[in-house]
Amino acid sequence: MLKQRLVTAIVLLVVALFALFFATPLVWQALVAVLAAIAAWEWSQFARIKRSLVKVGFVVITLASLLLMLVADLQAWLVGLAIMQLVIVIYSVTRFQLTGGQPLLQQPFINLFVGLVFIVSFSMALVWMRDVYPVELLLLSMVMIWLVDTGAYFAGRRFGKHKLAVHVSPGKTWEGVVGGVMLAMIVACVIWFVAPIGYQPGLVVFVLGLSLIAGLSVYGDLFESLMKRQVGIKDSGKILPGHGGVLDRIDSLLLALPLFWFFWSFA
Repeated sequence: MLKQRLVTAIVLLVVALFALFFATPLVWQALVAVLAAIAAWEWSQFARIKRSLVKVGFVVITLASLLLMLVADLQAWLVGLAIMQLVIVIYSVTRFQLTGGQPLLQQPFINLFVGLVFIVSFSMALVWMRDVYPVELLLLSMVMIWLVDTGAYFAGRRFGKHKLAVHVSPGKTWEGVVGGVMLAMIVACVIWFVAPIGYQPGLVVFVLGLSLIAGLSVYGDLFESLMKRQVGIKDSGKILPGHGGVLDRIDSLLLALPLFWFFWSFA
């Protein structure tokens, strides 16, 4: 299993980096659309949708919404969608934890609407961050999120004693999150001094902003865990050998990337 997981991760990394730096804008948008379609298909099971026709319908609505946003160039909407996501995630995870795992978002329509907001805003951020800002900023944003995830894993294993949200994800600890954020802060400081980012608000805002948003990505991970726990599944899909589904790989990015879109607007 570990070998399979490692091979899949390497393949995904190579493909993602090649597409990020060398794909034409049209090809990049097509890849993002494919990613959104798979994510929408997987999300439909969170709403307990069984019929394939209904799942296809949700995929079509998701892609149509994404296309509308891109064609109409509704970039200002992305900030509002990001804030909406943040409110939904913090409320849902906190409520689920405080009530000892009481279900929420049980109405299929509301559940699918939440999925639509998350997937479309994430996809918009992927497209526009690469189009408007230097591609390195998109890569840096994703690296910060992965650093928090990696740092949280190792810090949690070594120092973890206080559970973060035991009813949502029993393995996560406060010590792990703090360790992940500290790792992101250290790397952000190094990047400031070795790379000409030129972020106008300055070093402090740069470091704190990057690490804070990356730290909030943990909520995206917790939210997807919550959704899976409610329907009794371990993985969102099986398309990625050793990793599960697409949503299992992008859960942290769903929340954080739209927030990074706003962060980089001050660069």
